[in-house]
Amino acid sequence: MEIPSVLVQWPLQAVLAIVAGLIILMVPRVLNYAVATYLLGVGALGLLLVYQGQAVKAQTIIALVAGVLILVKPNILNYVIGIYLILVGLLESGVIRI
Repeated sequence: MEIPSVLVQWPLQAVLAIVAGLIILMVPRVLNYAVATYLLGVGALGLLLVYQGQAVKAQTIIALVAGVLILVKPNILNYVIGIYLILVGLLESGVIRI
């Protein structure tokens, strides 16, 4: 299955981040759901790269797990986001290699 070229060229993750940010600013009480949806969306976009022959990145799995954790236990949002950001930062900087 080939992803349409329009979707490959769009910065979908950036669009998803902007939409989530706007929703959080307009309706702050949905913070947990907006963050969880954003993380699940980032994870889903990462999984779409498999169809292009790329390997699944660790950030994709971490985003999916974090999104599910926030949906299941919304009261641990701060901890999940903190750990998510630390792990992604370490992965992106090359300190952790998987």
